[in-house]
Amino acid sequence: MQSTTLTDFGKDSHFALIPTGNGRVLYAAPGPMMQWIDTTGTGRVTEAGRRGDDVFASSGNALMYDAGKILKTGGSTQYTGAAASAASYEIDVSRGGAVTTKLTSMIYPRVYHNSVVLPDGRVLIVGGQTFGANFQDSDSVLATEIWDPRTKRFTLAPAVAAPRNYHSIALLLPDGRVLAGGGGLCGNCSTNHPDFQLYEPSYLFDASGNRLARPVISSAPSELALGAPPTSSPTAR
Repeated sequence: MQSTTLTDFGKDSHFALIPTGNGRVLYAAPGPMMQWIDTTGTGRVTEAGRRGDDVFASSGNALMYDAGKILKTGGSTQYTGAAASAASYEIDVSRGGAVTTKLTSMIYPRVYHNSVVLPDGRVLIVGGQTFGANFQDSDSVLATEIWDPRTKRFTLAPAVAAPRNYHSIALLLPDGRVLAGGGGLCGNCSTNHPDFQLYEPSYLFDASGNRLARPVISSAPSELALGAPPTSSPTAR
């Protein structure tokens, strides 16, 4: 993989590795020079181009929000002890390459944050700090944000009640809610957060705020073949 003068890179780098099909994995971050990892045969690594004008982005986020479309957000030039970035990029791997487009930035700079793809295609951004500091609650961002792939913009969403920074998680649940929890894990220090919250997105409610009935899948194909369309479409009621 690529070299760097940053001392923490390689020791504790938390690579953003995105499977893209056909045995290929995109190294999307933290280094700004992206690379392809080919897992076929004995394997090989080749250049995938630069992530636009982005810089080194330790402890940022990158996730595939749609087929062949990756959202990369935030990060910091150092593993700890540096300001976070609000920069956001779309990486399109749907045509075999890795084409980067710079997006409108997040509302808040974030490092150590989490991102979750919601069932309606939007992406929820949870937690993080504007200045990265391991095992600290300082400069925490409590407000959440939602990125809409149709508008390519971020909007504010309800805040979390506790800092969700280093070692925190966010996870989509089977019922469409999001669990946001954890943070810290530094022994007996005061910045441990062994708790969680549940975020209920707007698609769970009607225009009056009443909870909608959950859809039930009534039929679906018994199996799906990789790279092939389903033989029949799932139906729900």
